[in-house]
This record gives sequence, structure tokens and C-alpha cells, in this order.
Amino acid sequence: MMQKRYTTPFREFIKRDEQGRYHVRLGPQIFSTDLNFLDIRIESEHGGTPVQPEMMLEKPWIMKNLEQEIRFQRKKQLAQVLERTHIPSPERRAYKHSRGFVGAR
Repeated sequence: MMQKRYTTPFREFIKRDEQGRYHVRLGPQIFSTDLNFLDIRIESEHGGTPVQPEMMLEKPWIMKNLEQEIRFQRKKQLAQVLERTHIPSPERRAYKHSRGFVGAR
């Protein structure tokens, strides 16, 4: 029996809308969440329906994948912003270190 090879990734970032919600595709479903993961919804063409807490307990991989993808997108966004800043990276690090932000960028 041959297994079908899928060419699309399982987890894919779609967009961040004007309300600040992140839209991520996990398999065939599209999930949207706010930054703090307080309001997770399954998006469809009729709008979003809130995810039931039982579903999140049954499928912990949903939360793990959402957190990973949003963390990656925020890191990418921060890198783009810091690339455009007028303050050089060593000076920014020295300033934050002097203020006590140990390990900050």
C-alpha cells in the first residue's frame, strides 16, 4: 500500500488581521487567535466559532502548533523592525544590559 505524499505543509501562517488576530492553518482547518491565546476560533466562510475547551484537552497539538507558529512570526516581525532601526545592535544591547534587561536583544 502506497502512502500519499502531501506537498503542502501541515502548519502554515496565513495572516495577521487589523484586530491583531493571527490566522494559522493546521491541516484542513484555519484557526485564529489573539496574542494571549485567550480567544481561539475555527474560521470558516460563515465566520469564526469558538473552540471548545474539551477539544483543546483532547488535542493538545493544536495549542502547541499555534504557539510555535505565532512565536516564529513575532520573532520574524521583530527582526524586520530591528533591521530598520537607526540604533546599531551593539549600542542597543549595551543600553538594555545597563538597564538590567539581561539576555535582551
